[in-house]
Amino acid sequence: MLVINQNFILTLIFILVFSSCSPVAISTNQNGKSRFLFLQKELTNTSKKSDEISSINFSEQSKVIIWMHGTDRPSVAGNLNCSDDMPPESLMVVTKKLDFSIYYLCSNVTDGLEKGSFIYKRVFELEEAINDFNEAGISSKNIFLSGFSAGGWTALMAASILPDRFNRGVLFAPAFSGPRYETTIFPVWRKVIRPKQINEISKAKRLNFLVFAYEDDPFNRPKDLDFLLNRKTSYPEIIGYNCNKGHFTYKKDCKSSETSSRILTFLQESES
Repeated sequence: MLVINQNFILTLIFILVFSSCSPVAISTNQNGKSRFLFLQKELTNTSKKSDEISSINFSEQSKVIIWMHGTDRPSVAGNLNCSDDMPPESLMVVTKKLDFSIYYLCSNVTDGLEKGSFIYKRVFELEEAINDFNEAGISSKNIFLSGFSAGGWTALMAASILPDRFNRGVLFAPAFSGPRYETTIFPVWRKVIRPKQINEISKAKRLNFLVFAYEDDPFNRPKDLDFLLNRKTSYPEIIGYNCNKGHFTYKKDCKSSETSSRILTFLQESES
């Protein structure tokens, strides 16, 4: 009984310390739905209960980052409760500094009868969100994408399917076809579906992405994303390193300050 109490107390201490150390407050009290995690300063008087894009009085200068979470198992309904995979501190710090709003795009789509189709369904959800932001007054040049894992891969696919609908994007460990060690168990994912989607992504006329990839990631290491670099442009750029945290390095980034600095420069370049 004593051990249980000690663990409970340590857990509470961890939660309190972690939340107090974060420089930007992230609202997670509306799990299970798409919602704003941060609003630019001039919109801070907006009701916190309002997460409808159309209810926000954006200006012509307003900018937003659409954040897309990962997908656990696309064959399982309700695979994510939309309180997971929050944006990393490195991104949130920059969001506040540049005074961007950030919108968490919640998705629970599944493959259904066609393996890999969940990515296209997520792109369709993204397109609807972009349409809503356009109608609310934010032009596509002021819409930015960011995402982790399948959310990052969705952004890559969007570059092919939705050209000119967003400015650029910051991606963390983009992946969708399962870990490499499952290749012999589920070969269709990495040997058939992944090459097919890589071919589609490669046809995009521009891939304005800053990609953070991790050497110990069981899904995609930096070299597994080299297909993105087959063009004579400044971007996409892949920044690879190893913090010994695998696929979820973005949450416990040993280079968080450097990551923030690079994201800041990348987003500021969009102004030039």
